[in-house]
Amino acid sequence: MFDAAPIMEGLLLLADWKVMVILILGVFFGIITGAIPGFSTPLAISIMLPLTYPMSPVLGIAFLTAIYAGGNFGSSISSILLNIPGSPQAIVTGFDGNPMTRKGRANEALGIAVASSATGNLIGAIFLILVMPLIVQVALMFGPPELFLVGVLGLTVIAALHASFMKAVIAGAFGVLLGTVGMTSTGAIRGTHGYFELMDGIPVIPALIGLIGFSELFYMIQQRYIAGGGEQTNLQGSQRRLKLWQGFLSVFKHPLNVLKSSSIGVIIGALPGAGATVASVVSYNEAKRSSKHKDKFGHGSEEGLISAESANNASEGGALATMLSLGIPGGLATAVMVGAFMLQGIIPGPRLFIDNQGLVYGIMFSQIIASVFLMAAGLLVSFYAARVINIPTILLIPLIAVFSVAGTYAISLQMFDVKVMLVFAALGILMRKYDYPLIAVILGIILGPILDRQLMRTFQGSGQLSLDIFLSRPVSVILLIIIVFCTVPILLGIYRSMRNSLKAPRDT
Repeated sequence: MFDAAPIMEGLLLLADWKVMVILILGVFFGIITGAIPGFSTPLAISIMLPLTYPMSPVLGIAFLTAIYAGGNFGSSISSILLNIPGSPQAIVTGFDGNPMTRKGRANEALGIAVASSATGNLIGAIFLILVMPLIVQVALMFGPPELFLVGVLGLTVIAALHASFMKAVIAGAFGVLLGTVGMTSTGAIRGTHGYFELMDGIPVIPALIGLIGFSELFYMIQQRYIAGGGEQTNLQGSQRRLKLWQGFLSVFKHPLNVLKSSSIGVIIGALPGAGATVASVVSYNEAKRSSKHKDKFGHGSEEGLISAESANNASEGGALATMLSLGIPGGLATAVMVGAFMLQGIIPGPRLFIDNQGLVYGIMFSQIIASVFLMAAGLLVSFYAARVINIPTILLIPLIAVFSVAGTYAISLQMFDVKVMLVFAALGILMRKYDYPLIAVILGIILGPILDRQLMRTFQGSGQLSLDIFLSRPVSVILLIIIVFCTVPILLGIYRSMRNSLKAPRDT
């Protein structure tokens, strides 16, 4: 029988001006730190974790979840303006966000990102409240075989994101190989070459900043402004505000895209270990597959930007659902949040709903309020952040370089991370020169450990090296069908292009 008492108790917990203030502060802090390359959302939450100790549980947890929401959007700002993702989940945002900046549409791109992020976060919060029991049941059906196939699905998307299938496969395979560096769950050490810093694997943030961001500086040297020809330097404040607002409103012209992308984000976010990066990649691929304007993707497509931002922000709702219901963190950010609960003397998991239903509903509804604040704060920060494109690159490049090095060093206070970033920067320059997709390498590094770990657990659980286990589980079969469904059109396209190339000499 439906019981409204816990819901009312949760709403009453939020009826306090202190909660509103703490949510606003959390959103602003998340946006600003998220926009700094290397200053990831988990790091921002970790820094603020000790401050939540003297707070009440609802204040402390609401503050950290607001940072989580703001950070997811903040990382897209640097991705759109500078092509330097603040965190891995913003990689896909740069696919179309940065080309829009280069075409003089930076304010529109930021407006689209604000609306998509806030709407995705809102949909994720609503899903969290309405369908969390169902999400938890689905998540419980995903064992090691299913999580392995989710990783494979993420890799198959790589082929759809680049014109050359073979180059995408080579880059993706190289990324997976790099992702297996370090110590395995069985204690084996692979590819470290004596560097103890690589025991936990190649650090993703330094690799991300170097490969995508720092290598971009090499090409920015040839430009006077970030946007082509400095087209936006003549825009007045009212014009920039208008462009930002136009981009914001344009999102609501694509309601199906927003709803579908947010749903994908919630579902994938609920899977432990999948995370916002996989959610945005899968969502982007689906948006491109179903779009009538596929050729615009990667060249400043509004649909592509909407799908990426909606999914990675909506994934927060799914990740929180798994954490609250099962006590299983979906990623680093939610892992820190588990620590925040324990700091308050509360253990996430099934007992949480029995012992603290009011608190759980209070946290859920705080996400809805945070989404509203995200719209206002996002527009305000974006309006001033967009001015960075008016700074000549002769001044901007040294500043970006210093912030990139400082942000990389701040992650673990090791110069080794800076060296990793510089190595990947050189690799990024080479890959750009020969047109290899950088995203494929980054995705490989992120998904490599997931594939490796889950495949090992799959075969350990079955007791034999057999692929039959993937065909004997209903969810695995469904995922295999989806993978085939995504792969067949690519293979057919390759077959047609090869057939046409063979026919061409005969026709001439």
